[in-house]
Formats: sequence, C-alpha cells, structure tokens
Amino acid sequence: MRLGATKSLIQRRIEAGRWERPHTSVYRIAGSPRSSRQKLMIACFAWGDGTHVSHRSAACLWQIAEEKDERPEISIPRGRKRACACYRVHRQDLEVGDITVVDAIPVTTPTRTIIDLASVVSRDTLEEALDDALRTRLTTLRRLRWQLSGLTSRGREGVGVVRALLDGRDPSAAVPESTLETKLARILQRARLPGLVTQHEIRVGGDVVARADFAFPAARLAIEADGYRWHSGKRRWRQDLARRNALTDLGWRIIHVTWADLGQPQSIIDRVERALRAGLFEP
Repeated sequence: MRLGATKSLIQRRIEAGRWERPHTSVYRIAGSPRSSRQKLMIACFAWGDGTHVSHRSAACLWQIAEEKDERPEISIPRGRKRACACYRVHRQDLEVGDITVVDAIPVTTPTRTIIDLASVVSRDTLEEALDDALRTRLTTLRRLRWQLSGLTSRGREGVGVVRALLDGRDPSAAVPESTLETKLARILQRARLPGLVTQHEIRVGGDVVARADFAFPAARLAIEADGYRWHSGKRRWRQDLARRNALTDLGWRIIHVTWADLGQPQSIIDRVERALRAGLFEP
C-alpha cells in the first residue's frame, strides 16, 4: 500500500484467485510452493515487527534438531496482546545480540536458541541439539557460558538445565560426530562401564591408523555408531573398510551399533560387557 496499492486492488486479486490470504494482512501468490520456511515467514509477518522464530522452530531452521510440532514457534515482545492457536507463542524481550536473519527470516541466534530450547524439550533432546550446534560450529561452549552469565535462573525456565549440562562437559573431549553417536554415548555413560574413551585414536609408530567412536583400550574393544554413512559414496565406503581392517589386524574387536539397536539399550550394554569380559581375560 506504500507503493500505491489499494484495498480494492487487493480484494480483486484475491477474488480472481491470483492472491491467497493465509493470515490476516499476509498474502502470497496463488500456487506458490508451500514449505516450512514459508510458514515461518507468514508467522513473522502476521505478528508484526519484533517477532522472531525461536525455540524448536529456530532449532529446525538452524538444522540442529527436528521440529516435532507443525505449529511455528515464535517469540514476540512482552507487551503484545494477541492469541492464536495456529502458533506457539513466547513473550520475551530479546537483545540485539540474540537475533539474526536466515533467508530473510528473523530468528534467534544458535546460542540463544539452545538456551530457549531448554524450557521446552527434554534434557536428552537438548543435549543432542547442543552437540549438533557444537559440531557444526554454530556456537561454542565459551559463547554459551558467556551468554548464560548475563541471565539469571530466577524466572527463566531452563537456564539451570543448560548450566548443568555445560558443567558436566569435559572441554577436552571431542564432540560426537552424529546424533546417533550422542545417543549411544548417553547409553554407555549411564552404564558406568570403566575404561570408556570417546573418539579414541589408535596409533602405530606415532601414526594414527584408526579412530574409534568409543573404545575400551585395555580390552582392545571398539564400538562404532553406524548410521547410514556407508551409503554416502564408494570413497567413504572404502575408507570405512580400510579402517575396520586396520583395527582387526591390530587385534581389536568391533561392536557395531545402529539406530535400530538404540531401542534396546540393555542389549547394547550386555553385548559390551560380554566383549569386555572376553577381552580382559584372554591369555
């Protein structure tokens, strides 16, 4: 309308089927492809200036977690009054450093997204999102601690959970390379099996010949989180075979764990314990 359009022009285009109105005062070209990003942009337009994609929707946009709810999740200024069942709405005043833009969509930064996620997802899901963000270098432990230092747990749900998660981290430990690896690490760590090492480098004469996702060096037992990596190409497949052969030649045994195996965590622990007993007592 700033460019000279009138209400009657808009109405004629809607009646002619050229435009569609997915929300009050929001229009799109009829027949345009639907997408999750379009839904997020519509939500931001519908709620006006100061609206930002946040929480689970922001995590999905940053590709650090899967969005479980079909409803876009947004944050709006505290004083804004409106209700709409189409969206999950959070009222919070964000600082300039908390917000950015992705493909023209206003969204919370990865660091702020991790902090916000703590109030709406389980601790396990939060840990997986954190690992994703660290692995893709969207944030760092230092940056998260710095941002948390400016927040208080009082009146802000989830801040304490993030702090506890960071305090339990070993800064020198490698970040898991996949969500499958994060889930497997959780199972192994909760079993409190002695001697567990993550991202263990196996060397011969000072050269690294292989790196195991998880290892019990004393028993020469490696545990691999096998997703669908071998489908990524012949080169990766050959590298994976060479690495496994190198481990076998050095007397290591390998337990492979897939996504399907995660449904029976006790079965994984039992397999590892049997392999450990066999390895530790071999002559």
